[in-house]
Amino acid sequence: MQLEPVGTAMVFYGLVLFMFTWQLFGKVDPKAAGYPIAMAGFIGLLMGLYAYIGLGLALPGTLVIIFAVTFMIAGLWGVRGLDPKTLAYFLLYLGIADAIYAVYFAIVGLFIFSAFCWAWFVVYMLFVLALLTGKPAYAAGAKYWCLICSFATLLVPGFLLIAGVVFG
Repeated sequence: MQLEPVGTAMVFYGLVLFMFTWQLFGKVDPKAAGYPIAMAGFIGLLMGLYAYIGLGLALPGTLVIIFAVTFMIAGLWGVRGLDPKTLAYFLLYLGIADAIYAVYFAIVGLFIFSAFCWAWFVVYMLFVLALLTGKPAYAAGAKYWCLICSFATLLVPGFLLIAGVVFG
């Protein structure tokens, strides 16, 4: 299976989580960070559409597109300084979608992809809880989990997929 476009998207999505991490640490301005986040989402959208339409990979293509739309919206949200509670409900929906993907991947024996989706479910839920409640404990959990996931579920596996290493 040719998954290089998925790997490319994953590398850019690692950048997104890396930027979110530094936003949560208060080291990066959310408006300024919104631009690279939105651009990474746009690149992911192109890769997802290519995987879906060009390569006929409906399942991975759709998952890449889901994240792409998430990041484009989150980036624009940051640039515009919009109310984060609305974004939280969008993330809640996508977190549920990630859980569904995780269960599916486990059922078909793709346990590494299931683990990645569960890790991302946790990312989404931490952001939802942080944005809806405003409690610092959720934001603290999100920043460390984002940093870990930016490398463990995105940059490194994305590089491996680009290099032609298929795992799962």
